[in-house]
Amino acid sequence: MSTSIKGFCLHGSEKIKPATATDLSLNTNIVEMEVPELKEGELLAKTLYTGICGSDNSATLGKPNFDWVERPRIIGHEFSAEVLELGPGDHGDIKVGDVFTPLAMLGCQDEECPACSVAKWNLCPSKQIIGFHRNGGFGQRVVLETDRVVQLMEGLTPQQGALVEPLSIIVNALHNKCAIKPGQDVVVTGCGIIGLMSAELARAAGARVAITGIAQDRGVRLKKAKERGFIALEVGPENTLSQQLSKGVKDAKGIAFGNNGKVDLLIECSGVPQVLTEAISVVRPEGDICVIATYPTAVEINATHLTRTSLNMRGSMGSCREDYMVAQKLMVTGVFPSEHYTNFYDFENITQAFEDAIRAKNVKAVIKMN
Repeated sequence: MSTSIKGFCLHGSEKIKPATATDLSLNTNIVEMEVPELKEGELLAKTLYTGICGSDNSATLGKPNFDWVERPRIIGHEFSAEVLELGPGDHGDIKVGDVFTPLAMLGCQDEECPACSVAKWNLCPSKQIIGFHRNGGFGQRVVLETDRVVQLMEGLTPQQGALVEPLSIIVNALHNKCAIKPGQDVVVTGCGIIGLMSAELARAAGARVAITGIAQDRGVRLKKAKERGFIALEVGPENTLSQQLSKGVKDAKGIAFGNNGKVDLLIECSGVPQVLTEAISVVRPEGDICVIATYPTAVEINATHLTRTSLNMRGSMGSCREDYMVAQKLMVTGVFPSEHYTNFYDFENITQAFEDAIRAKNVKAVIKMN
């Protein structure tokens, strides 16, 4: 017997400008959904808390790099949930009542797959992303494969569980792609939650961190960055990052940040092509650039400068189970203080939460789903 649920549904792909994000009904609405019968290896769960990701915003705004998402679709891949029912098949140690967060990306699991053969489902060319390839966490019930389940460790709350997936992305990027050394000066471009998480983990590794945002970010996100002790830089066409670094940036103690306008590492989280184009001009020779963002268009890079300065540029895509476990521990031990970054909304206010997220009126919107 199926159960009727409510879900926040992506149904259209109209191009909506962020400044006019008060009309998201062009592409989304709250619908009644029927829960399908469970197949082999699937489970039914009650969603508890679901976070709004930048990719959810991009799909909602109808950005071209998310045209591939099949509509209609209940979106959402950052969530915590409680197991209600197990379908047929072997579920290992998973049982009814377990609270978990799901792996956002499920690989093909073919032993011949170069990614899945080493448990890197996030790099599988045939990966299936919950909330994009199948209904996700903005439904009050969700059906998913047991293989996705990552049980929450003792001491982690369901509210924190909704932040495990985005934090795991930063774990993958900073711990596996960036060799941050104590005393380095690091710039994070983009002050959404991915940028703010990057700043926290870079500082925890011993770096001094500056984070950038635009005028829209001034009242909430850059303000939060400054409150958390980071160097907050508002950038724009008239005050670019490279211009500000060249003129000289100082930390709260008046100590110069960077060296002659160059930094050791830049972590790109903005998703703005021009920001990545500029990035290679502000990193010292043999310095590092880590790209976490994705982009709506091709990005022009001065490859000759990249060569002549021997820069290291690395991309970082998603995360895997090991990163989820590290992310949980970072929250349980307080290395990442999630309480400083979450803004909670009830499910009936989900459209308002999306509007606020798109217009940078919150830091990280998390929806109480039930």
